[in-house]
Amino acid sequence: MVTGMVALTVLVLIGFAVGAWRFLQDMGKYLEDELDRRLLSVATLTAQVIEAGDFTYDIQSDRARLIVPTLNNILHGIQSRNQMQGVYLVDDSFRVISSSLEVFAPGERLSFLEEDSVFVHRALAGTATAARMQIVAGNRFKSAYAPLRNDLAEIIGVIVVQASADFFALLGPFQRGLIIGGVVSVLLAVLFSVFLFWAVSLLGKTHESLRRSERLAAMGQMAATVAHEIRNPLGIIIGTADVLKSKYGTEETPDELFDYIPSEVRRLNRLVSDFLTFARDRELQCNETDLQKSIEKSLDALQDEVEAASVLLEKDFESVSSVLHDPDAVNQLVLNFTLNAIQAMIGQGKIVVRLRNETRRRAAFVKVEIEDSGCGFDVEPDKLFEPFYTTKTSGSGLGLAICKRLVEKHGGMIEIKSKPGDGTTVRFLLPVTE
Repeated sequence: MVTGMVALTVLVLIGFAVGAWRFLQDMGKYLEDELDRRLLSVATLTAQVIEAGDFTYDIQSDRARLIVPTLNNILHGIQSRNQMQGVYLVDDSFRVISSSLEVFAPGERLSFLEEDSVFVHRALAGTATAARMQIVAGNRFKSAYAPLRNDLAEIIGVIVVQASADFFALLGPFQRGLIIGGVVSVLLAVLFSVFLFWAVSLLGKTHESLRRSERLAAMGQMAATVAHEIRNPLGIIIGTADVLKSKYGTEETPDELFDYIPSEVRRLNRLVSDFLTFARDRELQCNETDLQKSIEKSLDALQDEVEAASVLLEKDFESVSSVLHDPDAVNQLVLNFTLNAIQAMIGQGKIVVRLRNETRRRAAFVKVEIEDSGCGFDVEPDKLFEPFYTTKTSGSGLGLAICKRLVEKHGGMIEIKSKPGDGTTVRFLLPVTE
């Protein structure tokens, strides 16, 4: 629907601009045709007035100079009444016989008529005609030519009528303005469409995020309630298992079933803890404790898991800036990422934990990076941080979602880079204390 609206708007704007431009083109042609008709009418009427005044005989005789003042007055009157630029009577050599303007003397040749020689010769051939528009010294004017006949219907001269056409120059800026306005309007429409697409897309994402948040909030509340109620029976089950093991188990014939119960209860208890952590969203207790010491303390707590998995753990720490952080939250981050790395190993492998200073977008951060040589995966990083999504066969799928929340509450950012068969690198960045 949005695409259709935008396309329709662009088409309407283009149609309006093209239509207006064509209208001005047609208007210019119409005005020019009207001016031609008026000039032809004035030229023809002038020829009829001179012919009716019995001046043609004198024009052809030696007495022509005697009637020039009278002809000049007639032409001047026609010019004034019809608001012409000039009215002339010329012979076939473009020489003035009579003129409405005093600047042209009888016998003077009008050289500017040479540009319209084709139209003048048409008049000399007996056809009244209007010439094309001319521009002289920046001024626009049009001319019309009508034949002047004597009593024998012989053509003895040409009536030349000129009128100013400067008002046609006004159409040019209008046409250019329409073109520029049309282009600008289309560009604005395109920009508006891009903004509209972005706004609709953002609205859709926001709506989907809101629905997801509402769904997760409801699931979190339900999980918290269920988890709280489950913990008490779990304590009773593990206690009962210990009693049964002490009562019926013997060192000579150990029964593995007695170990399954506590092991599964502890796994279930970890799932319950994940649900509670995700649902409660505790507040951070940040201080300027040495970040390197916090990380080393977390890694020391994982020595048993590292040795049991036959994994090589390397530390590559540099001296870093002070970071305001919650030690418990950092401990949870390091434990979660390192345990995931250990579980991703097939046989022996290596985990490298790095600590670096880094600058992002002109802001200073401390980067904690955990790289493993495990199997890797081919999943979009953003999907990994969605609650309840996991690539493992077991687990709650809340570990990375909780880690992301903890990092973001520190004002930092988290990234995952992985490739099947090429290991995984997880890094989180915490802002340096100003």
